[in-house]
Amino acid sequence: MKRVHAVRSALAVGAAAAVLLSGCADLNDTALAAVATRVPAHAIVNEQLVQGEMTLFPDHTGTVTLRGDVQPVAGTDGLGAAVAAPAGGKIILSSCVGRLRYTATTMGSIDLRCNDGSVADLRMALIGDTRGYGYGQTATGLVSLTFGMTPVEARAHLTVPPHRQLLDRTEGGSGLELR
Repeated sequence: MKRVHAVRSALAVGAAAAVLLSGCADLNDTALAAVATRVPAHAIVNEQLVQGEMTLFPDHTGTVTLRGDVQPVAGTDGLGAAVAAPAGGKIILSSCVGRLRYTATTMGSIDLRCNDGSVADLRMALIGDTRGYGYGQTATGLVSLTFGMTPVEARAHLTVPPHRQLLDRTEGGSGLELR
């Protein structure tokens, strides 16, 4: 009887420790998010422009979330939803997400994954505490990314596809437009 009670007590203590440790992890994540820095991000992935935000954490990590401007065509998918026009027969790139980690004081890497199946490992250089750029390659094309820069500054670091122009967006607010 004492042994059963001892086993139950040990299990209860273990469960309580697990709850406390998971609570500490949640508290740590919340604290990091509270002191995170959010900056604009721009990227050209497989000749398509995506824009959004990078979140930089004090522990030398970060996340990037990018969205593309998907333009509907005149048709629908049979269910009434607009169908996006393919860019040169490619799947439309509508979003990318990634994780950043510093590998040195002014360098890092970004693991970028996009909705069209593209995956890239970008090598990143910091040019300030919250500003930088990175380059990499997917299986089908080049990737260039900037963060913490104005659209004008970002244009200097982004690799523009041949016969295309990267312009300041004239309609719909700030940002860039690839024509």
